[in-house]
Amino acid sequence: MEDGLCQILALLVLDSDGQRLAVKYCSVARKELWVGSKAQLAFEKRVITKLPKPSVSRSEVDVAVIDNYTVLFQAFNDVVVCAVASPAENELVVLQLVEGIFNAMSQACQGSILSSGLTKQLVLDNLSDVLFILDEVVDDGIIMETEEDKISARIKMIDETEVTSSAQAEQMFQKATTSAKKKLLDSLIGSR
Repeated sequence: MEDGLCQILALLVLDSDGQRLAVKYCSVARKELWVGSKAQLAFEKRVITKLPKPSVSRSEVDVAVIDNYTVLFQAFNDVVVCAVASPAENELVVLQLVEGIFNAMSQACQGSILSSGLTKQLVLDNLSDVLFILDEVVDDGIIMETEEDKISARIKMIDETEVTSSAQAEQMFQKATTSAKKKLLDSLIGSR
């Protein structure tokens, strides 16, 4: 592994029973760690049995050590998003990756306004976007992107500079609105 590059061994999107919804396994130095789908499915079962059951309230990113690998995960409803890395990897970078993936998936899989958040059914309904997210964030095991906005922009095929400028425009609009409200209140209160 090259210095300074964070290596991800696997990205897993599982349901609460350990069934795979979407996965991406990476090789280390062109060597597969989990050869074949049987080995991968067995590892996924070990992962889900060691993790706490997802709840209706959104969990924070947590960490577990499974088979001498560091597994960072975030769970909500019946969906668990995991990133598997070697114990030597920087956990903060992997944490940002898991948060970015989870938030981008939540945004891509948004159901109605009344939606209760990310669910297995929403992931399956938007599987192409979920697989695209996994593909965009990691290339050959190297983390390429961790920011939710940039990941979402990529799957929507929007130029990242547009996202940045629209965020800046939104910020400027908020400042202008706040300033106008303050001036209006000052003028109303000052006239009495």
